[in-house]
Amino acid sequence: MGVGPFATDTYLAALPELQRSLHASATVAQLTLTTFIVGLAAGQFLIGPASDAYGRRRLLIACSVAFAVLSAVCGLSPDGAVLVAARLVQGVVAGGGVALGRAVVTDTHAGDRAAATFGLISSFTFLGPIIAPAAGGAILAYGTWRTVFAALTLLGMLMAVAVTLGVPETLPPARRHPAGLRALGVRMAGLLRDWGFMRHVVLQCLAGAGFFTYIGGSAFVLRSVYGISATRYTVVFATNAAAMAVFSLLFRLLVVRAGAARLRAIGITVSTAGAAGLPVVALAGPHSVPLGVPWALLCAVVGGMGFAIPAATALAQEAGRHSAGTASALQGGLTFLAGAVATPLTGVFGYDTLLPMAVTMSILYAAAFVLMCVMTDRSPRRAKTLTS
Repeated sequence: MGVGPFATDTYLAALPELQRSLHASATVAQLTLTTFIVGLAAGQFLIGPASDAYGRRRLLIACSVAFAVLSAVCGLSPDGAVLVAARLVQGVVAGGGVALGRAVVTDTHAGDRAAATFGLISSFTFLGPIIAPAAGGAILAYGTWRTVFAALTLLGMLMAVAVTLGVPETLPPARRHPAGLRALGVRMAGLLRDWGFMRHVVLQCLAGAGFFTYIGGSAFVLRSVYGISATRYTVVFATNAAAMAVFSLLFRLLVVRAGAARLRAIGITVSTAGAAGLPVVALAGPHSVPLGVPWALLCAVVGGMGFAIPAATALAQEAGRHSAGTASALQGGLTFLAGAVATPLTGVFGYDTLLPMAVTMSILYAAAFVLMCVMTDRSPRRAKTLTS
């Protein structure tokens, strides 16, 4: 489940070098990130529902092998067009792994126990943004962006071995749904009409779009506005990711007592408060406000997601338990799709100031906060706890 963040964050610092190496524009360089996120969404839509009919294990193995092959193709890409296309398909198979991972947890856990498990998995998943930039920086010190993809090829091979040896089939034939596009359409349509499920997904999409705006724009904005080096940006990014990992560990410890909905409310509130401070900092300008202030605000945004992400995942999967793979596909796919739409917005309005990224993030998180308040007001009893 952590391969998506790892495959994006490892080469974030190499985007300027990638642009120069392939003689591409900044837009094409960022498209290698955007198309991967689109692929993550598409892979969840395609492979998650298929697993409800065919089981989880063999699809997990296939996705791991394909990820290794496509990583090698990315590393050998002769130009930007080939790299963008390869990243799209690589995202598809990575997204399949993410959807299948959530479905496996839902197959084997329920209620607050499932929420605690998602919190534990999230804490390891969030280590990706900590380890990946550091690993990417070490690779770039001795190699190029192509070497980064060679390392991802090795990661894919290790995943294939680990899944083959360590993940049994969790969906026996007796619990599977009918195969075919018509049956899939019926399952998806049923979940899309179910507001008890979709309210969690919509909230997750809004917060996720704000989060992806930070992921896609922070490298360019912080380096151009504050003039920090790639190494220092890696420290900023890793520190924020560490805050998210710590919050997710706290989530695992607190969720049985406090409930997933309450912890999600805390996480969204913290993230919204951090995002709301960014436009003020942007208007003041980098000469008036030192880097430490926007860094602290971004850390609050990212840290709050350590509560919000596992909570939203658990609440949505519980609401869609009867079709766990399809529910995983919709909640993950729609969230990444929202992120893919939001990621280029900062680039459209420019990287010369912090303001475009700050305004976009604050609007998205404010919308998530308002929806959360409406949901809580209308469903006070259900918002208190997550039950099986």
